[in-house]
Amino acid sequence: MSADDDRRAVARRLFRPEDKRPYVFNGKPLKDLKDLKDYLVAFTGREALWVASWLEYLGDTESAKRIRRKPREFKEIVLKRYKELKPYL
Repeated sequence: MSADDDRRAVARRLFRPEDKRPYVFNGKPLKDLKDLKDYLVAFTGREALWVASWLEYLGDTESAKRIRRKPREFKEIVLKRYKELKPYL
């Protein structure tokens, strides 16, 4: 499987999750990576490890590892991943 194939597979899991529960933050269900990206301004930073676990649950172990290594940078990591994977839909 090529790197592009891997990115396509991860993009599908993050942008169109099937049979996965949303991440609920402040009563708002975030169902995919786009919802998470659009709502990042509401996060304070304390949620980084929860976000990492949810991304891992959706199938993105790479982003989860990055966030766990650098939790203070989780918003930047999410934005970068969004920009990286969006073209693969």
